[in-house]
Amino acid sequence: MNTPTITLELPAQVYADLQSLADEAKLDLVEMLRRWTKQTSEQQAWMHAWDDLCRVVQEEGGLSVGTTKEEIVEHMRKTRQEIFEAEYAHLYR
Repeated sequence: MNTPTITLELPAQVYADLQSLADEAKLDLVEMLRRWTKQTSEQQAWMHAWDDLCRVVQEEGGLSVGTTKEEIVEHMRKTRQEIFEAEYAHLYR
């Protein structure tokens, strides 16, 4: 399969540094760059999703779970019980 290619000009030291990193990882330089590109894309998608979640939480009035450690723990226990009842309790009846 012939993959279209391009020629990219890099400073010699940048190329040497990239090749050194690829050699350490025991990867072909192109494969290493392919993996980095995929990983960066996944991280960006995760960050966009995180930003969206934060925005929705703020729009809904934020997280009002309590101000003391005990209040937060109690709220988490209640939430855990609600999730259990909604999703898993039928498995134990």
